[in-house]
Amino acid sequence: AGYMRLFLRIGFPGMLMMAVEVWAFEILAIMAGVLPDSVTALSIHAVLMNVNVMLYTAFYGIAVAASIRVGNCLGANAPKKARLASYAALVMTVGLALVFVVLLYTFSGQIPRLFIDDEESVDLASTIMAFWCPFEIVDGLNAVMQGIFRGAGKQKPAAIANVACYYGVGITLSALLAFVFDLGVKGLWWGIGFGILATVLVLALYMLRYWKWDQLAAEAKQRTEQ
Repeated sequence: AGYMRLFLRIGFPGMLMMAVEVWAFEILAIMAGVLPDSVTALSIHAVLMNVNVMLYTAFYGIAVAASIRVGNCLGANAPKKARLASYAALVMTVGLALVFVVLLYTFSGQIPRLFIDDEESVDLASTIMAFWCPFEIVDGLNAVMQGIFRGAGKQKPAAIANVACYYGVGITLSALLAFVFDLGVKGLWWGIGFGILATVLVLALYMLRYWKWDQLAAEAKQRTEQ
């Protein structure tokens, strides 16, 4: 029973961390479906989602590696190595994201044509994709920071940050921009982009303010003994 409680105490917030992100983009799809020109909005949203998910898988790979490395180092009572692993993962993420930014911006006019052939939709998708480029860096950092938090056993604060930022900032701002300011699908993606930015800022501030790597290693040791 004690082991099950420990598993749920770690597993449920970890599940919530990932689910909150996925659900946010599902809500965006629903919102796109109720826009005035829903067919066009959904087609553009689908293009952006396909491209974003494809790039996100690369960041997720780094996140998994960071989670494993940080967790192993903390479990081995090597907090300095855990900190180095987290910083190395973040630097690698920024480097990869910059490559993606250049490619996205350079080919923002051509990529949508792989999915749709309506010129108006292609133009709008290209505009949103070009604007999204800086957020690709933010999205990558968010993915990897989530992995670092999982490796450090800090799923609960990350889950709380995700709920607050994805929904309190991202979805709320998306709704305002899309429906109140009449920006349509462009507003949906601008809003969620700022929601992801808010998540990264909150997680970074939490790490800098509250994380003591020696303490994280001690907590990891305590968990393995339970």
